[in-house]
Amino acid sequence: MRERVRTFLGIYAPLLIGLALIALAVNFLLTPSNTATNPWFAVDPLASAACGGIVILVGGTLAVSTLGRWRKMRLARRQ
Repeated sequence: MRERVRTFLGIYAPLLIGLALIALAVNFLLTPSNTATNPWFAVDPLASAACGGIVILVGGTLAVSTLGRWRKMRLARRQ
């Protein structure tokens, strides 16, 4: 049981968090903000794109770095 928890926390959890970050950032970029409802919270479209892009970059880095560990684990299980 301990090995499964370690595998999940070391490999699958960061991969899922990275993919969730990417999905949230894409949703943030694709949905238009309604500035007419509350002009105090209006966000500049350029700032919105920059924020979404940085979150995609962070999520992608997290997912790609975890894929190497996943491949290594898969190879070790086969042997």
